[in-house]
Amino acid sequence: MRAKHLLLAAFTLALGAVACENNVETPATPNEEAKTYTIRLRANGDVDVTHNPLTRFTPDDRDLYAIEVTYKPASESRYSQYAYGLFDNLDNAVLELTENYNYNFTVLLIDDAKDKIYCDSILVDNVPYIGYSAPFKAYNKYHASDNSYSNTRVTNEFIIAEDKYFGNIGDISYHLTDGTTLYSPENIDVYYGERNGFTPEEGVTEIYINLERMNYGLKVEVSDFFDEGTLTVSYHSDRKRILTPDNKSFETVFAYSRLESWYNSSNAVTSYSLDFSWTKADGSVVNWDSINVDYHRLQQTVVTLNYYGEDEVAGMNSLVFTYEDTPIEEIYKEYTHGEDQGDYEW
Repeated sequence: MRAKHLLLAAFTLALGAVACENNVETPATPNEEAKTYTIRLRANGDVDVTHNPLTRFTPDDRDLYAIEVTYKPASESRYSQYAYGLFDNLDNAVLELTENYNYNFTVLLIDDAKDKIYCDSILVDNVPYIGYSAPFKAYNKYHASDNSYSNTRVTNEFIIAEDKYFGNIGDISYHLTDGTTLYSPENIDVYYGERNGFTPEEGVTEIYINLERMNYGLKVEVSDFFDEGTLTVSYHSDRKRILTPDNKSFETVFAYSRLESWYNSSNAVTSYSLDFSWTKADGSVVNWDSINVDYHRLQQTVVTLNYYGEDEVAGMNSLVFTYEDTPIEEIYKEYTHGEDQGDYEW
């Protein structure tokens, strides 16, 4: 009996020794929560007329801002979705960020989007709202079982979620109010910006995101040979303009689609072909060979069409960026087409 008591005592002492040993090696960790910082998003760059005279953007409640935020712990490399939202002003673009995390911000702004982007009625929790289509469609999950790409309603606040997001607002198409979907619509002003690797810190309450305007222009002028019939200009693959001797020119501004590739690029350029066909009054047709022209961000490309064999050659025209009648500061591209025999289809 005495032996059993001795064994029990030894076992109890052993347990106590183990417990003391564990307490020494793994002290209690205080339960401290990470600090958070409230940050307000601001836009500058091409949207700020005081910094860039090439644009006169004036914000109002007809504009739409799509904002997407990703994040990761500072010690890791992979970003995850954090928040997104569709805004018609930035007054409430406020977000709570956590210390020791890195954040990426992407902003897409379309001027007067409410008047130019297709919208339709949508139901969110059985409540009707107006939802805006591409480029503002998102994986919204407005219904628990619905994971489709749907029109997005204006919330004017961020939705915090890892499974709700726009997708890719840096490479977009535009679903217009007439029902068409285009990659380079005309007369839509689009702005894009990024702020990557932001780490919140004490005293920083605002984030400025530089927005660059993603538009380019075209002006076509026909010289004095054009005195009868009609002249058809085919451009951007699927669009046409019919010119007459009383209306020998046109100009337009395009919105770009591959915004991310142009952002902060020193060579923001794209190329399209133009075709010209002149139907004279007697029904005969003159066709020029296609001409491939370059377009640069915030520049207007001027194409002057001549006719081989004419005595007078139209003079070159100064390059003017015609958005809101604001002059551009340098000539980028001018083309004269039709002075050589090789410019025609024979």
